[in-house]
Amino acid sequence: MPYVDEIEQAAANPELRGIYEKIEKKFGFVPHFFKALGPMPEAIKAQLEMNAAIMGDGALSTLVKEQIGVVVSGINSSSYCIAIHMEVLRQFGIDKPASRKLVTDYMSAPVDDKTKALFRFADKLTRKPLDVDQPDADEVLRAGWSQAALRETVLTVAFFNYINRVSFGLGLVTDF
Repeated sequence: MPYVDEIEQAAANPELRGIYEKIEKKFGFVPHFFKALGPMPEAIKAQLEMNAAIMGDGALSTLVKEQIGVVVSGINSSSYCIAIHMEVLRQFGIDKPASRKLVTDYMSAPVDDKTKALFRFADKLTRKPLDVDQPDADEVLRAGWSQAALRETVLTVAFFNYINRVSFGLGLVTDF
């Protein structure tokens, strides 16, 4: 059980119901994450805007960003985020064994070395953010990524660390 009351769709006021409808179109349901934030519709709207700004295709594809997110969630042992984002990866055609590798041992996951450079950067930024320095950025660039890709990696890592902390702090239970 979550540590806070959730607002179910049936109990949502018209504003929140409209937000929930948008979320349901994307996920096919309203995840516990958003129901737990139901008393704060402005926070949900801001989160959705941040998600759109960070997770869309750019210098990195949405798929690569989702993979980074699963790596970060695995490092943080966020079972809530692991479950929901493994489902997102499944929708991209990534099977459960490959997703599990991203969660538990990203260096042996079935991705190219170029992408693993992003995962190593994500790992360090998650575990030891104060130790990240120029050589870490240079490794990403040497792997063939642009500065724009590095910037998007940083935002993706930060976004997933935020989501992981919210799910831990609210005691969310998995949706699957």
